[in-house]
Amino acid sequence: MNVTEAISYIEATHKFGTRLGLDSMRLLLNAMDNPQDKLKFIHIAGTNGKGSTSTMIATILKTAGYTTGLFTSPFLEAFNERIQLNNEPIDDDSLVAATTFVKERIEVLLEQGEPHPTEFEMVTAVGLQYFYEKQVDFVVLEVGMGGRLDATNIIKDPLAVVIMGISNDHTDYLGNTLAEIAYEKASIIKEGSDVVVYPQDPEALKVILDFAESKNANVVLVNPDDISILSHTTHDQTLKYRGDHLYLDGFTLKLLGDHQSLNCLTALEVIALLIRKGYSINSSQIKEALANVVFPGRFEIFQENPVILIDGAHNSNGIQAFVKNMKQYFPNRTINLFFGMLEDKDIEESLSYLVPIASTIHTLTPNSDRAMPADKMATLISTTYGKSVDFYDNMDDAVKSINLTQTNEVNVFVGSLYMIGEARTLIRKHLL
Repeated sequence: MNVTEAISYIEATHKFGTRLGLDSMRLLLNAMDNPQDKLKFIHIAGTNGKGSTSTMIATILKTAGYTTGLFTSPFLEAFNERIQLNNEPIDDDSLVAATTFVKERIEVLLEQGEPHPTEFEMVTAVGLQYFYEKQVDFVVLEVGMGGRLDATNIIKDPLAVVIMGISNDHTDYLGNTLAEIAYEKASIIKEGSDVVVYPQDPEALKVILDFAESKNANVVLVNPDDISILSHTTHDQTLKYRGDHLYLDGFTLKLLGDHQSLNCLTALEVIALLIRKGYSINSSQIKEALANVVFPGRFEIFQENPVILIDGAHNSNGIQAFVKNMKQYFPNRTINLFFGMLEDKDIEESLSYLVPIASTIHTLTPNSDRAMPADKMATLISTTYGKSVDFYDNMDDAVKSINLTQTNEVNVFVGSLYMIGEARTLIRKHLL
C-alpha cells in the first residue's frame, strides 16, 4: 500500500456515512490494544474556534519542548494535515504504516460480522495509533461532530476539556435547540475533569455548568476582560493577558481578529491549567509560540496590493466574525467577494451579514456532497438582495478572474473549508 492507496482506502469509507455512537470505535480500538489509554489528551469541542485554539495550544506545548500530537478536521489542502506531530503533518510512510495496521484489524472485525467503521472513526484510529507509536507527551484532540457520540469521546480521562463557543450547527444530528447541542458537546466532560469554558450564550452555559456539576468537574470560565488588544496590523496583533495564574504583557499573536484574541485567551487558560498541574511551560516559550503560530485559511492575507485573502468562516457566527474583521482591517474598501457554503448551514443568516459589505459577488460550489450549488446560491442572493451575482463552475476560473491592477480592491474567498483549501492552492499557484 502506498500513500495514495492508503488515503483512497480511508476516503472510500465515506460511503458508510456518519454514524454517531461509540460501539464500533470501541471494538476497533480494542482490536488495536487501545492506544488511546496510553496517551494524555486535551479534548476540545465546540462550534467555532476549535481549530485555532487547538493549534495555539499545540504550538505552545511544542515550543515548551513537549512532543505534541494534534488531531483536527477537515484538512485544507492535504489529507495528512489532519494528523500532526509537532505542527508537521504526518509523513507519508507513517500514514501508510498506521493505516495498514488499522486496516488489518478492521478486516478481522468484518470477518466476525461487525459493521465497517466510518471514515471519521478510521481517521481517528489512525491518528491515535500514530501518536501512540511516536510516544507523544500530549495529544490535542479536536472533536469531529458534537461530542457525546463522537468517535474521539472514546478517551477516558483527559488532562483538560475545552468547550469552545456553541451555536446552532449540525442540527440533524445534534438537536434543534442550543440547549440540546450544548448537552452533546458538554458530554465530553468526564468525572472530575478540569474544564475550560469559552464565553457562551446563557442557554448553552447553563447546560454546560449543570453537566460539569453532575460530573464533579472543575470549571474555569474564560473571562474576556482578562485579555486586551493593544494594537494590530494586517500582519499580527499585540495583546496583553492577565489571568489568575499567568501574566503576559505585550505579546504578539500572528492570527488576526478580535475572535482570535478570545481563542488565544482560551488557549492560555488551558496552558495555565497545565502549569498548575506541574508541567513546565514558561512565559518566554508562550510568547515565542504565539508570535509564530500559523493556522492557514483563517483570515489569511496573501498580499496587500491588491489584497487577496481567504477565510474559512463556514457558519453564521464565523461569518459575523469575518465581517467584523473586514470592517476593522479594511474599512471603506471595495470588496470583491467569492463565496460558497454547505447547504446544511445557516445560509440565510450568514448572507444577511455578508452581502451588505460586498461590492461584487461570485458564488462557488464547495467540494462536498453537502454543498449548495453555486448557481442556486447566486439565485438566492440575487432574489433576496436584488444584487447582480455571477457564479463559477470551477475554482481555477474564479482565481484567475482577479484583476491584480485593481490595487484598492479587497479580494476575499470566504465560506466552507471544503472550498477554501482549493482556493488557497490555486491562489499560490496562479497569483503569488
